[in-house]
Amino acid sequence: MERSTETVLPSPGREVLPLATVLPRAWIGFSQAPWHSLGLSALTLLAAVGPGVLASDLRTSDLPLIVALGDLLVAASLLLPIGPLMALLDLADQLLPTASSERSPSRIARPDHQPRLLWLWRQGLALLTLEGLIFIGAFSSIRLISWLLLGQSPVLAGASVLLGSLATALWGTGQVLALPLLVHHHHRPLAAMDHSRRIVQANRLKILALIGLLLGLNALGLMGACLGLLFSLPLSALVLMASCRTQIC
Repeated sequence: MERSTETVLPSPGREVLPLATVLPRAWIGFSQAPWHSLGLSALTLLAAVGPGVLASDLRTSDLPLIVALGDLLVAASLLLPIGPLMALLDLADQLLPTASSERSPSRIARPDHQPRLLWLWRQGLALLTLEGLIFIGAFSSIRLISWLLLGQSPVLAGASVLLGSLATALWGTGQVLALPLLVHHHHRPLAAMDHSRRIVQANRLKILALIGLLLGLNALGLMGACLGLLFSLPLSALVLMASCRTQIC
């Protein structure tokens, strides 16, 4: 079944995050399929940590071929988690209850499950790669500018690092909803990035509260030999997806 390439943008207007209801709705969604959510959370963690742990052992070998295999596993540890992570976000999007006050944008009809997950993996990989390149370019530019200014004035060099880091952090904050918006609205990467920026600009304080909530959830998840991440990751995915169900005023 062919997937339509048309991207449907949400209706114009000021999109307000329903932050007060995200935790109750996230818990309701988690209770619909807890074992499926925990399974995808475990798979995401295994894909992220497993290849890196194995790579650290392989890279201590004296054989160049084994060391090269370890380097390959390090690269794989960056790519493998994207698949189960996108599947976890997609599951969270399906499990969340819909509030009657929401105006649902017209959505592209869902294709078969496997082609949809493949599409999400491709788009998620493209989005994360694009954002990673922007971050690398930003930090490289900050380093170069500060190095050029260091010979003229250490104060100017320090100010350039401070201002550049602040601008990069603000841009990164503006992209906190890009990945869940890609899943919920079926955006392409650039459309998801732009949509996330517009929502963040209209909900600055709520976005800071959302980031604090996510950090708190996963800080609790790190307790108990990190086993709590099995629960905090699906709850974080549900909170993010619930935040994408914006209200239009």
